[in-house]
Amino acid sequence: MFHQDRTWCVTPVASAEELAEKLTTTVWTCCTAFELGGYLWLNDSTSPDGAAEFAVLKRQTPDGRMLQVESITFGWCSRDQSLTYIQQALRGEFDANDFAREVQPRLQTPQEHGRCHHCA
Repeated sequence: MFHQDRTWCVTPVASAEELAEKLTTTVWTCCTAFELGGYLWLNDSTSPDGAAEFAVLKRQTPDGRMLQVESITFGWCSRDQSLTYIQQALRGEFDANDFAREVQPRLQTPQEHGRCHHCA
């Protein structure tokens, strides 16, 4: 994660296909995050005008510890390539990356988040 001080608003998605569609067809605010299958995709872009970069995190424990396992520039991917990356993540193929590290993102539900300077 590039942005240690950012707070993300996490929205669950129902399927890898839905997530691939969302990540490749929409420009998201910098506080956007998605959750699917024990993994989180946090918008780690430097601005809404830049390439859509998402940190991929795996939930490690019930107490909230998380491991960043990948960072993917979905702004450069087709829907099919995005779907492939998402499916790889969900199968755990990125979990043992050499650069994987524990992170402590600030996460909120949409109800908790409301609106911030990123989504204003």
